[in-house]
Amino acid sequence: MRPLSLLVAGIGALAILSPAFTPAAPGHAPPMASEKVIYSFQGGTDGFWPTSDLTLDSEGNLYGTTTQGGAHSAGTVFRLKHTANGWKEELLYSFNGTSDGSSPVAGVVFDSAGNLYGTGSGYVNGYATVFKLSPDSHGQWTETVLHSFLGSTYSLPNNDLVFDAHGNLFGAMGVGGDFYGGIVFELIPQSNGLWKEVTLHAFKGPDGAIPSSAVTIDSSGNVWGATQIGGTGICTYSKNSHGCGVVYKLTPGSGGKWTESVVYNFIRGGGNAVNPSAGFFLRNGHVFVTSVSGGDGLGAFFELNPSQKAWTQQVLYRFYGYPDGEQPIGRLATGPHGELFGVTEWGGYKDVGTIFVLRDSDQGWRESVLYSFGGKYDGYTPFAGVVSDSQGHLYGTTLSGGEARGCDGLACGTAYEITLDH
Repeated sequence: MRPLSLLVAGIGALAILSPAFTPAAPGHAPPMASEKVIYSFQGGTDGFWPTSDLTLDSEGNLYGTTTQGGAHSAGTVFRLKHTANGWKEELLYSFNGTSDGSSPVAGVVFDSAGNLYGTGSGYVNGYATVFKLSPDSHGQWTETVLHSFLGSTYSLPNNDLVFDAHGNLFGAMGVGGDFYGGIVFELIPQSNGLWKEVTLHAFKGPDGAIPSSAVTIDSSGNVWGATQIGGTGICTYSKNSHGCGVVYKLTPGSGGKWTESVVYNFIRGGGNAVNPSAGFFLRNGHVFVTSVSGGDGLGAFFELNPSQKAWTQQVLYRFYGYPDGEQPIGRLATGPHGELFGVTEWGGYKDVGTIFVLRDSDQGWRESVLYSFGGKYDGYTPFAGVVSDSQGHLYGTTLSGGEARGCDGLACGTAYEITLDH
């Protein structure tokens, strides 16, 4: 498996491993969609290296984060405003890297009042944060730190936050907790305006490690998710294997206690998917997930089916790298007919990522490449999924690529729009 392009070495430190480009194959099939870069990050106060999903508001504006750049070189929260003259980037907040955190990796979510919530993977007295951005009548945004994770000397909140029906926030941290395998947490608003943090579960390794997806809350209030490694399934020939990952379920009980159950342990071999990634959702009591490895090692989209004895895995589509993409990553967006849109970090015609669609049919799930990144001005190495607007257009970010090349000698990243060809 090719190494990830984003390596976290300490809080908020980034290193980019860029693959060698391979030439496009002559006579390959034309793309099924058109791509347009709606913003090319410049590497200054506007930020650079976006790794977050984008969030749409009711007016069609897009919100996201950058891990680096800004006024203090500690990351930003930005808005892309849809105007009559095209898209315009507006800086909502620039992290200072001290009292307010830094280097957000995940995206932001809205509450019902129009406030934004997100996480910073950098320092507030040495710890990661959950923050709130509140707009005023003049269009200015004020940041408030709701919580800093004082129990971990190393933490990475790498997944989007999720609200439940009661206004509580849930999140999964990729690294951190007493056992450094990551945690699932809840933030509960208090009557005095403060937020109380409750650690629902700290992963120890055999029960999973490094949560790779945002949590999903079912109708009974149970919290579901996946970890990229951990579990008891053998993943390598080494006796010190960290496991291939798990799907977990957290069930609330009396006295505010939560109980974790491992729904599924991933085991390498037999064409099975392993190392689940962020494309996690529930449908009709079944679990659907993407993985960065599996089958031939290039990733998969699969279903976990419940039964009385044990959950079973059914691979619905295997990625082969060329031309369909490699290592699906980020969330999946649902289309009007139940189709699923997503991205791969690598693969495609120039081996720098694709946008794909998965459609269910009588013959099973079929994958089509909507767009294959070219590796330069159109962006490359998407590290987050896509979001769909009411017109069916898709929006996302790429970690690198674009017009500017002044970000530690590399390209600074893009935000893009995908329009389906009809």
